[in-house]
Amino acid sequence: MKEIQHLFGDLNETICSEKKLTVLELLQEKAFAEFEKNCQTDTWLTLSFSMLVFLTAAITVVFLVKKYRVHVDYIILSLRSRWKGVVYSAAREDCQFDAFISYAEDDYSIVSTLLYQSLTRKGFRISFSDKDFTPGLTKADELLWFVDNSRKVVFFVTENFLANGWNSYAVQMAVTHSFHNNRKQSLIVIIKDNIPIKRMPKDLRYIWWSILSIRWPETTELMEQFWGELSCALKSD
Repeated sequence: MKEIQHLFGDLNETICSEKKLTVLELLQEKAFAEFEKNCQTDTWLTLSFSMLVFLTAAITVVFLVKKYRVHVDYIILSLRSRWKGVVYSAAREDCQFDAFISYAEDDYSIVSTLLYQSLTRKGFRISFSDKDFTPGLTKADELLWFVDNSRKVVFFVTENFLANGWNSYAVQMAVTHSFHNNRKQSLIVIIKDNIPIKRMPKDLRYIWWSILSIRWPETTELMEQFWGELSCALKSD
């Protein structure tokens, strides 16, 4: 337009709303250079602001997904199960197991022998990983199924348990499922190694008021009392 401005008869009467100048004045080299610079500045400002908003939103989403990973997993698993026709429910009488035991892999020996055998002899139906989990399915899927099909969830808390990341995941998943399905009284914690409550997983500490906790006896003379307390806890509604 600058090069063929002689073809336009009204450039001196046409006002540029952005600069409040006539087009003829705007086409002057100095004015046009300033106008072009302002346009570029506005474009980059808009682009930079858009990128900042997008980056902030992305970081926020990643942070929330990481922080609430278990809740996200739970929602996904629940939706997937509902799609398959499986509906999780509150405590019921027809559960396949009386209790599901969550423990650290290093404590497998004591869980699979002493705990499992003793409770089985007392007539309880007990499930735990390595014994009942189905090969080929994800741990999250299996965990949620066993938690839902057990009247109680027992956390065998030891020093090994506190050091194991998977058990932290199991705690969060069980707690989330219990509260979503009004089964807050279904959690039992067996505390071994003289661990203080302040070292319990935070997800358990937050709902400690609704948990039944039992201390593992330090002497064999107290074992009978321990089994009695645990049996009463497993039978309770």
